[in-house]
Amino acid sequence: MQNNQQAATEEQSKNQEAKQETQRCPSCDTFYGTAKTNFYCSKCYKTISQTVNEQQQQQQQQQIPEEKVQPNQQVNIQHDPSKCFVCKRKLGISGIQCKCKIVFCNKHRLPEDHNCTFDHAEKAKQLLIKNNPLVDHKKLEEL
Repeated sequence: MQNNQQAATEEQSKNQEAKQETQRCPSCDTFYGTAKTNFYCSKCYKTISQTVNEQQQQQQQQQIPEEKVQPNQQVNIQHDPSKCFVCKRKLGISGIQCKCKIVFCNKHRLPEDHNCTFDHAEKAKQLLIKNNPLVDHKKLEEL
């Protein structure tokens, strides 16, 4: 009998905790939300999370400039990735893929050997800018 009473009191305490964890949605004030959804109802939480995700994606697109292909240059398309693009030699497992997404043999692997369209200098500059933040002279004076 005591076990049944203990089980009943435990259920009541769980129900009370669940009631305390839910609150009315601050956005629509119609449905209830939990702490997991920042007390928004499922509908409002979904719309808010979508707008936040869209904003984050826009910020990421602004930060990362796309690789630019100059209009005067031809875009090379490799039809058979098992052969070198320049000399058509069979490669097997020794093929080396350049940053321009084309596979070459060991002889033509360097950018100057195959007239690479990828701008290595610009990519290096962007990488340096990304990895080395600007140092403020005020901070140096404080040290």
